[in-house]
Amino acid sequence: MKCYARLISLNDDIEEEAVISLGDREIYCFIDSAPYPLIEGVIYLVDIGLSFLDEELLSETEDAHLSLRRISDTFSYEIVGFLSNNQLITDGVIFQDEIFLEGFSFLNSKYVALKPNRINISFL
Repeated sequence: MKCYARLISLNDDIEEEAVISLGDREIYCFIDSAPYPLIEGVIYLVDIGLSFLDEELLSETEDAHLSLRRISDTFSYEIVGFLSNNQLITDGVIFQDEIFLEGFSFLNSKYVALKPNRINISFL
């Protein structure tokens, strides 16, 4: 999903870690690419995606409470959202991925729970 995000901070110890702000939501992301030096506090056009290291963990849920919750101090998140075609709509953020259409079309128009290994970001 392409959108504008404010870069809140970069991690001095982990080069690939960035905290971004999407409105009032802060997300810890893994930097896939940054073709230029990044400056904290600046708003950038970014492409945000989900990454699964093993297999996609997506399942239907009865929980209609949209949420985006970081798991411990990792890049992993637990996401509860509404799946609409190739978009997962959650708490203030929309994730767009072809995998939602290809592998999980049977969950279209349902509330789902998802656990990506990380949220990736590419600075455009």
